[in-house]
Amino acid sequence: MAGTADLVNAYAELAAARPGYAKAEAYFDGDVDEIFASDKVARMLAKSNLDELDEINFARIPVTAVTDRLHITAITTGDGDADAEISELIKRNQLDEELPGLHTRACSQGDAYLMVWPQLDADGGILGVDMLVNSAATVRVIYDEENPLRKKLAIKSWCVGSGKDQNIRADLWYPDNGDDDPARIERWVWEGKHTKKNDKWAPYTGDGQDAILPNPYGVIPFFHYRTGRPYGRPEHYAAYGPQSLINKLVVSHAATVDFQSLPQRYGLIDPQVDQSGMQADFDPDNPEDLGGDPESSLNPSQLRNDPGEMWMLQGLKGVGQFEAANPQVYLAPFDRYVKAMAQVTGTPFAEFDSTGDAISGKARVEARASQTARVQARQRSFGATHGDAFEFALLLLGYDDIDVTVRWQPADYRDDPEGWATVNGKIEAGVPRERALIENGCPPELVEQWMSALDDDAELQRRVDLLASIGNAVQALGTGVQLGAIDQAQVTQLLDQVLGAASNLGESEANR
Repeated sequence: MAGTADLVNAYAELAAARPGYAKAEAYFDGDVDEIFASDKVARMLAKSNLDELDEINFARIPVTAVTDRLHITAITTGDGDADAEISELIKRNQLDEELPGLHTRACSQGDAYLMVWPQLDADGGILGVDMLVNSAATVRVIYDEENPLRKKLAIKSWCVGSGKDQNIRADLWYPDNGDDDPARIERWVWEGKHTKKNDKWAPYTGDGQDAILPNPYGVIPFFHYRTGRPYGRPEHYAAYGPQSLINKLVVSHAATVDFQSLPQRYGLIDPQVDQSGMQADFDPDNPEDLGGDPESSLNPSQLRNDPGEMWMLQGLKGVGQFEAANPQVYLAPFDRYVKAMAQVTGTPFAEFDSTGDAISGKARVEARASQTARVQARQRSFGATHGDAFEFALLLLGYDDIDVTVRWQPADYRDDPEGWATVNGKIEAGVPRERALIENGCPPELVEQWMSALDDDAELQRRVDLLASIGNAVQALGTGVQLGAIDQAQVTQLLDQVLGAASNLGESEANR
């Protein structure tokens, strides 16, 4: 039996997308082969194993610069029981570890999926809900041509066995489209290696179940995390070119290091000398060298590297050495390509080079503005998908009409004197207190906690002034450490005590 048109087309789309995901992963992991201008150069470098030199990988930085600022602070519903179920889902599926990995996979490859499906007992009861991260190399959601917001179907395909015993499994997941097109799971298998010439897809019943199973929930359980629509693009896509050239510069420079340490030398033969040509480095007229072997390690050399020694080289008109390539030939363009990578990926250069001059808080915010906007876009997109996934998981557990809210750590939290001075200025200008604090990057739940513990505006102002004073003190203490007036350990101990007292201001008052 041949596969259906949906199967053939979906598998073709999945297979066609895999090389792009593999390339993105290779650049993120630093496993990219160098591009050689000629086969001869490639062979020369291979002789010294320089073709296997680990890359200095800058291409992952545009990804981590985004994912390092994607921190979920809370996933809530406002319903105590539902919130308890969410906590259990997070614990059961180790989502504290899995979700950051999901964010990294989505940003480094452009797409990633979270599968939400119940685990059933023998009687069909739900024991729990699995929420499992899936790679875009094995899963692909196909969207409706007329309505790109609607999932037409999803394919998940993977290999079982290897060599002659290899089988390709593929499952198609359909949503509920009415009586003529019910929700279902079609299971297929291809025995051997896949080829485009033949259609050897066959229904899969190898586990004793039917080839077509019902999908009782009527939806596609794969939730698509993406950096674009309908499919995403890796955050570091524009870094491929600069990274390839950086790899080439690093390998080429490594090939010249030995020549800089031990230069190649040459000798010019004097054609007017009767005994022209290289002479043996021993004196046959010397009794000690009588019968000496120039290849013997016991043969004393006439060429000594002691002060005041004079070398007599017979038959040579002159000697010299070949100059190795100037390191600046590699280092100057190396720095330029790193800067180019920052420019083409929209990543602040400080993410690539943290040793530069310190900049003010305002300048830092301006330099990170485009990246902050991208982080906020990922928070909106990933947060909405997280909400859909958890709402479906709660539906499986019996919770109807539940809205899930995902809260993130602010994309650009400003905890410095300039930041708190800005908050103070906004409040004095009439901006609502809560809004001023949230705009500065304070988590909304922390602001809510502060507000509930405050009796009046004067108390809030006192806390804002306190935080501004702490920010100034931190800056002054940093200068003190640089001047040697106080050591880092003392600063850390002092700040722990002060910040601990400041964070507990509201708790003691609320408990009175």
